[in-house]
Amino acid sequence: MTKNILAVLAGIVAWTVLWLGYNMILKMLGQLPTEPTTRVENPSTLLLMLIGSIVFSIVAGYVTAHVSAAAGYWPAVILGVTLLAMGIFFQTQSWQLLPIWFHFSFLLFLAPVTLFGAWLRLK
Repeated sequence: MTKNILAVLAGIVAWTVLWLGYNMILKMLGQLPTEPTTRVENPSTLLLMLIGSIVFSIVAGYVTAHVSAAAGYWPAVILGVTLLAMGIFFQTQSWQLLPIWFHFSFLLFLAPVTLFGAWLRLK
């Protein structure tokens, strides 16, 4: 049980660290505005953010499955639901800063792609 909790926490930490680091890189490259209240509408920037979220969700699912070892998919399912809940919270905080299609696409991919990452580790 403890190992499964640590596995989910490891997945959350992996996703968050990758996302925050990626956003810093996008800011340094001029893709994201430095002012956090500026609306983002550039399609290439939005696509880069969406691709980053998908890749980081795969990595988080993989990490969770790796740490939990023989626990099957349950830790990854819990991770996917947790990432979705966190995503809903943070997307509502930035609702007016990003297009509606981005919010829905971002949230739509979180849980299934996380499970895909676990599947890559467990297959």
